[in-house]
Amino acid sequence: MRANAAHIEYGLGYNGIYTNNIYRSNTNQQNEYINVFRGLFSYQKHGRHLDTHLDLEAMGRVFTRGTYGNDVLFGVNSLTHYIVLPKVFSLSERDIFTQAPIDPRFVMTPTNLQNTNAFSAGPNFSWYVDPIDAFKVDLRYRNFYYQKEPSTFPQTYSTSNYRWLAETRFVHAFSRTTEASINYVPSIVRYNNTIVNPDYRRQDMFLGLDTRIDGVGVTAQGGRTRIEQTGQSHTLNGTLARIALTDRLGPRSRLTAAADRSYGDAGRYALLEAPAPNLIVPIATNPSQIVGGGLYYGRMANLGYEYRRAYGVDRVTAFWQHLHYLTTTLSQQLEGGVFNIGYDISERWTDSLFGDYVKVHYLDYNANTRDYGGGMRVRYRLSPDLSVSLEGMYDRGISTDSVLSYTEWRAIVGISYLTNPNRMRTDPFVHYTNSIFY
Repeated sequence: MRANAAHIEYGLGYNGIYTNNIYRSNTNQQNEYINVFRGLFSYQKHGRHLDTHLDLEAMGRVFTRGTYGNDVLFGVNSLTHYIVLPKVFSLSERDIFTQAPIDPRFVMTPTNLQNTNAFSAGPNFSWYVDPIDAFKVDLRYRNFYYQKEPSTFPQTYSTSNYRWLAETRFVHAFSRTTEASINYVPSIVRYNNTIVNPDYRRQDMFLGLDTRIDGVGVTAQGGRTRIEQTGQSHTLNGTLARIALTDRLGPRSRLTAAADRSYGDAGRYALLEAPAPNLIVPIATNPSQIVGGGLYYGRMANLGYEYRRAYGVDRVTAFWQHLHYLTTTLSQQLEGGVFNIGYDISERWTDSLFGDYVKVHYLDYNANTRDYGGGMRVRYRLSPDLSVSLEGMYDRGISTDSVLSYTEWRAIVGISYLTNPNRMRTDPFVHYTNSIFY
């Protein structure tokens, strides 16, 4: 895309869905026919001073048998960077509007779904001492909004919060591909409701490294975190350690690996992509979806492989998380994987197999949940931007609480129009993969 050129994409889609267990219940199984209408508008512009990217999506659902009320869900993904003075001063904005569970411990249905929004904005300052050394300060205001509060114990609390932070660092460039940094990030976090989650002040101090070793991109951070909670006499101290590896195996494929050990909270990961997007299994896999969780100390790791075919992308991801929550009974260990592998039979025909497995063990009480699912999708392109599809899907949930166990089968037919059919993106909706983007 040439500089200063605006690029616009749009699309429309329809799905007819049959499910034999709309309530995802072990005792009240009812079938349902759902009409799903989807739309997309995307705008991108890259210029000398302004980079902007905006995705707007809408999904309307009609439950023909009245099992749930008809609804409309929206997704927004925006990113803006404006350079006021090159290498001196710029402004940044980031916003994601999507949906997440109201209570992550229960089965995902339309009644266990709420709107969430994560917003971040602020100025960026740079002062170059010489061509290879620079002081940088990014000031940020961030706001994390959750529409509803869980109805189970504790009954009155909210993880909606806002925060101020300053990302300060001294950067030294050893070469074009290697730079090291000394970082200090103070922040103030304020919750809308402090009954369960107290406000706190946080300080992160760490060293950073960005480099390439034999073609492998390496990003590493190591240091300490100090947290002072309002009304608490003791101070929290913990290790901050992160590493991410990216190996481009070829022009169409890449291998990624990441590990993280640090303090986090529900809002901290809301602006990051979930470790396993587009899960069939309807449970929370991103800490930002664990509403009510508040502050936790986590250890997380994931491994992913991606291959871009002529008419789609193959993905295989495995992930592991151990989250110890400080203020609620949501501490858990989560592990699982997801795959989507396709085959381009011809320029018109594509088929794909997909599946996933997630196991959750709640550490504060004796409860375990295992969810797994899979299916097959066939897609036929009537023209470069118009296609039809047929899909079958199986979803199984097994829990130590029999009320949360269920089995569901789904059949889906679809038609979609998209001005850029080869574009791949993460579906902003929690429920199922958007038919416009495979």
